[in-house]
Amino acid sequence: MTLINLVTKNDLIECINNVRNAGDKARSYSNYSEASVMVLFTNNYSNKDSSIIIIKRKSNLRKHAGQIAFPGGRKEKFDKNLQETAERETEEEVNISKDKYQVIGHFPKFYTGTGYVVTPYLGIINKEAEFQKKIKLNDDEVEKIFFAKTDLLLSPQYHIRDKPPINSSMHMTWKINYDNENIWGLTARVLVTISAGFGLREFPPCDDI
Repeated sequence: MTLINLVTKNDLIECINNVRNAGDKARSYSNYSEASVMVLFTNNYSNKDSSIIIIKRKSNLRKHAGQIAFPGGRKEKFDKNLQETAERETEEEVNISKDKYQVIGHFPKFYTGTGYVVTPYLGIINKEAEFQKKIKLNDDEVEKIFFAKTDLLLSPQYHIRDKPPINSSMHMTWKINYDNENIWGLTARVLVTISAGFGLREFPPCDDI
């Protein structure tokens, strides 16, 4: 199995290019709210490994309560575009401002069973950025921040194709167990798609909803 150590800008460019045709089939936006997420990679150059920043949402939220997710959210009227949405939400949720990372590009759109059409953006923390000293979770929305090892999230051996929870409108879902947390739904599917973009596995089917 190919291991992922440090993740470079060129790795993400290649991944995005490989994934350009792997999103959901286009459908009418009329039944969906636009949203975006930020998938941030950070490298530990001493250990020669990389991590992806993910969060656990508060259990008392109206939607997606208690779920593992990427920083992100719904596009607001004052957002110029979906990248600005992802950058704003990342700063609001984990206090990482856009000057601390470089956005490399985005994936095609993904549709969710909860009524969102989501654009995932991929970025990489600047090598010189001392973001960890300022990182802080939003007490109103975020329960925990994870620096999840890239290998453990993207390795196909941890990807499980399974039935969704009973109250979900999805037909099938992907699941990834990380640190005793169950990652599923859109977050898991984006991770599986990144894994495919890196050439670690085949692309996932697009029939979740």
